[in-house]
Amino acid sequence: MAILKFLNRLRSVFLLSLICNTFIANSQTNQEESLHNWFDNIVGRENLDINNGPFYTDNYKTIGTNNMYLVTNKYTIGNINYEGQNYYNVNIKYNIYKDELILNPYGESEHIGITLIQDKIDSFYLNNKNFVKINQNESSLAQLTTGYYQLERINDNFNFYIKHQKKLAKRINDDGVYYNFPEDNQFFISFENVFYNTDSKNDIIKIFSHQKKGINDFYSTHRNLKIADYSQFMINLMKYINISQTNTTK
Repeated sequence: MAILKFLNRLRSVFLLSLICNTFIANSQTNQEESLHNWFDNIVGRENLDINNGPFYTDNYKTIGTNNMYLVTNKYTIGNINYEGQNYYNVNIKYNIYKDELILNPYGESEHIGITLIQDKIDSFYLNNKNFVKINQNESSLAQLTTGYYQLERINDNFNFYIKHQKKLAKRINDDGVYYNFPEDNQFFISFENVFYNTDSKNDIIKIFSHQKKGINDFYSTHRNLKIADYSQFMINLMKYINISQTNTTK
């Protein structure tokens, strides 16, 4: 055990030294990922600090593609920042209903999962989406609870967050009891270091009152996307507001 702790500490120090001495701006991310993967293979992926947490069980029977996860109940390759260290190309899935990140340890069956400790996770990347952990004490906004939030960086002073949520609905059919998990997402803005709840058009207009007409026009023009994919509609709206603000300040 002492040897494993030493190796994991060595991982952090060694990688930081190499990164500081070898990074070039255009290849920084690729170099960091390659260095981490190289060192993890030497230490042994099964011995890394990230392999820590209670065993995960899924006790809900579902039908078809409906589930309580982000996109799929299958493990998908992603990246995690755990205790300040980056881990690349790990098998994970995100349980939205319980707000838990599940790790399939290296070399284990896909039926084996570990529930990662949320307090030790700063961020993760999964299904082409960036997630960060936000603590409730970061804002006085009552709706902003501690947990994982999808982050869309609009500009340096403007971030958009999606709190993915799913409700639990119990159903009974001829085959017995099963469960359905409809989406119930929440939306937030951090604008000039202040958090706002943005679950409705009126919430958004209150923040950007000088863009009321443009926001109303956007809702009218993109109503089909709003129905088909409300989260993407909101992301596009935030980008539109940012562009409009940039143009008005020129």
